[in-house]
Amino acid sequence: MPEIKKGNFSLNLGFLQVNADISEEDRQCAWELYTEITTRLSLTGKRNDPNCNDFSGEVLVESLDSVHIFFREARGIMRKFPVGQLKKNKTKHLGVLINDLMVHVLRPFLEKWQADFHHWWNQCDVKTKKFTPFERQKRYLHYKEFIEDWGNVRLIMRELQSELVKVYKLVDVNQINNLLPVKKK
Repeated sequence: MPEIKKGNFSLNLGFLQVNADISEEDRQCAWELYTEITTRLSLTGKRNDPNCNDFSGEVLVESLDSVHIFFREARGIMRKFPVGQLKKNKTKHLGVLINDLMVHVLRPFLEKWQADFHHWWNQCDVKTKKFTPFERQKRYLHYKEFIEDWGNVRLIMRELQSELVKVYKLVDVNQINNLLPVKKK
């Protein structure tokens, strides 16, 4: 099983040169992927957590399910934007990056942790089930390593998120000031 570390996976977006010939299909594909990433706390963590190691307030079994759902959604994006539709060099299609992300980052993470954590979560004894979900999940025998691996996945996903914004000239929703009025007390 490969080690899931930010330095072990290169996004290698160098082939996606920003220039005038990025088609709307290219941008739409990138936006759909960006949307799936940026709207999932399970993939990017909290905005004010630069190291991606704050899992407070998350029920990890639900967040794991969100990572798995993202995997399905990313595969759908690959199908929706087949290589023949996009204008760029087809051997360097965004779908290739999505596949590499799934094969080298998400699948190893899910294979290593999803079944084991779900099994542990569902088999906890009655005494453990009396704890809140937040207290209970910290009792997982491999909690520290699990969170460390997950934090590394989040760092990789943040890097991808940032590169998609730059390369495809997308609106970075994380940099926009909150447009909703703040209620004053």
